[in-house]
Amino acid sequence: MNNLKSRFPLTASIFVMGVMVSSCATKDFKSPFYGETPQPVAAATPAEKLPAPIVENTGPLNAVAQAAQKAGVVNCLGRINQVSNFLVAGAQQSGASLSVSPQLPNERMASIAFEIKTPQVLSYASADFAPLATSCGGSYEAVTHWQNSCKDVASKGYAQLKFIGVIQSNILVLEGGPQLRVFLMPAGTGCVAIKKEVVY
Repeated sequence: MNNLKSRFPLTASIFVMGVMVSSCATKDFKSPFYGETPQPVAAATPAEKLPAPIVENTGPLNAVAQAAQKAGVVNCLGRINQVSNFLVAGAQQSGASLSVSPQLPNERMASIAFEIKTPQVLSYASADFAPLATSCGGSYEAVTHWQNSCKDVASKGYAQLKFIGVIQSNILVLEGGPQLRVFLMPAGTGCVAIKKEVVY
C-alpha cells in the first residue's frame, strides 16, 4: 500500500448512469486470515490502514480518476486516485461505476461503486468524495461475507483492530484509529464485515 501509483492497465467506457472502468492485473490476493481457514465466500480488501492522506495528486491518474476528470471533476482527482488504487490493489480484475453531478461536477460529491475480482473472491466496495475548502474529503466501504462467525472473523481476520462495543445489540464494532471502523453483522451462520474509513 505504500506505492499509490496505479499498477493496472485500465480502460474506460461509458455506462448508463456514469462511467464504467475495468482493470486487469496478475498480483495474487492475500487473505486477511492467517493460514487457509476460515475461507471467505466473498471478500473485500484486507483490513489495512490507508496511508497518510494526499491533498494533491502525486502520480499518474488511473482510469477511474481520468474518467472523473473527463466528467469535470478537478479538486478531488488526487483523492479519487489514492482511494481507488488502494481498493483494487492486488485484484486481477476490477470495474467501477462513476456517478457525478451533471451540473457543477467539481463542486458536488462524486460517488464510485467497485466490483473487485481476485482468484478466490468477488468483492464490492463503494467510495464517495466531496470537495472541501482546501482539499477533498472521502470515505469508502468494503463489504465482505464470511462463512465463519463474527467472533471468529474479529479474532482471526481483524486481530490488529480493537473491539470497542456494539452499535445497538448485534453489530460488533472494531476500531483501527479515529477514522477506521469495521462493523461485523451476523448473517445466518456466517458474518458480514463492513470496513469503513474516512479520509480528509
